[in-house]
Amino acid sequence: MAEKRLHPRSPCARRTAGITLDHAAPLYDWLAPLMTLGAEQRLHRRIVESLALDRPAAVLDVGCGTGTLTRQIYDALPAAPARRVCGIDAAEAMIDVARRKAGNRSGLEFAAALAEELPYPGATFDRILSTFFFHHLNYDLKIKSLAEIWRVLRPGGQAAILDVDIPYTRFGALCAWSGYWLFRQPEIAENIRGRLRDALQESPWRNQWSIPSRHSGYLSLFRLVKPQETTP
Repeated sequence: MAEKRLHPRSPCARRTAGITLDHAAPLYDWLAPLMTLGAEQRLHRRIVESLALDRPAAVLDVGCGTGTLTRQIYDALPAAPARRVCGIDAAEAMIDVARRKAGNRSGLEFAAALAEELPYPGATFDRILSTFFFHHLNYDLKIKSLAEIWRVLRPGGQAAILDVDIPYTRFGALCAWSGYWLFRQPEIAENIRGRLRDALQESPWRNQWSIPSRHSGYLSLFRLVKPQETTP
């Protein structure tokens, strides 16, 4: 695959056509609150609440960055041997930071991996989350990554995606399009035009998703529920 971006990319990142942020890893924890206009912690709390983490579970964070929310998910789960929280990101520099910050938490692990090729067997996780990641993927990768989330989620499990979506206020439209104009990413424009919703409908999640809440004028929290297996 030909190199697509000007920034250096780690070996894992070079395997995907998605946007990766190896170059931003040293400053990411400072930049993230600015990019969300100070709403990062409030949005993180909303994600934790939406996942209903009232019992030990296996949880996957797709596009985890430096693992800030991944650790919050881990700490929100009841302590038990069954507690397992995994974070994956294609940017190996991000994973290096996440591992350093994780300390010695048993059952918390990070791996450099691609969302469109998750390195886990089917039906591994009870909960899956992804925040501010899908606007880094083109439409084809959106569908492939959603199919992988379906594959590794257990029947009856839930997933949550928080990302750029169709703006619903003028301020939200300004924020969303400013992000596109600043970074010149067609992937962001796709989300603004509703293509993440289209990808959900074209993936195995068809009619199995909803939008329980919207935020900041241009963000949506998508709730995905995988049906229980039925006995013939």
